[in-house]
Amino acid sequence: MKITRDIHDLVGGLLMAAAGLYFAVHGSQYAFGTTARMGPGYFPVVLGCVLFVLGLLVALPAWWRRGQAIEVQWKNLGWSIFALVFFAAALNRLGVVPASFAACLLALVPSPMRLRTRLVVCASVALLTALIFPLGLQMALPLWPWSA
Repeated sequence: MKITRDIHDLVGGLLMAAAGLYFAVHGSQYAFGTTARMGPGYFPVVLGCVLFVLGLLVALPAWWRRGQAIEVQWKNLGWSIFALVFFAAALNRLGVVPASFAACLLALVPSPMRLRTRLVVCASVALLTALIFPLGLQMALPLWPWSA
């Protein structure tokens, strides 16, 4: 394995900085306001700037640090993409709980973890997804196939 710069942190930090810069620039087209009376642009600009600085703090030291070359794990990537596509296709038909459980199970196919652990992880993800999106954020998503 070829030793190069710490490309993992370098790429990750630069992507964080780019996302922060995008949100800061995009949010600056709205009224900024003040700290006491925030406008619609205040939150994205401030958080975008914070994300930009944090990204630079991750990327700059990585430029001088040595690290391992990137190894793409194609099997994991393929199953993750398949799980996302499955979730998007099955969400309205199956509901949030079964779709997120099945998508999590699909994403864990290449994992060496035991079946019992997989089921606990999938149940936890399904529960958190149901608590956050349809219940907490009041999104109009069916929880189960029969609740559509």
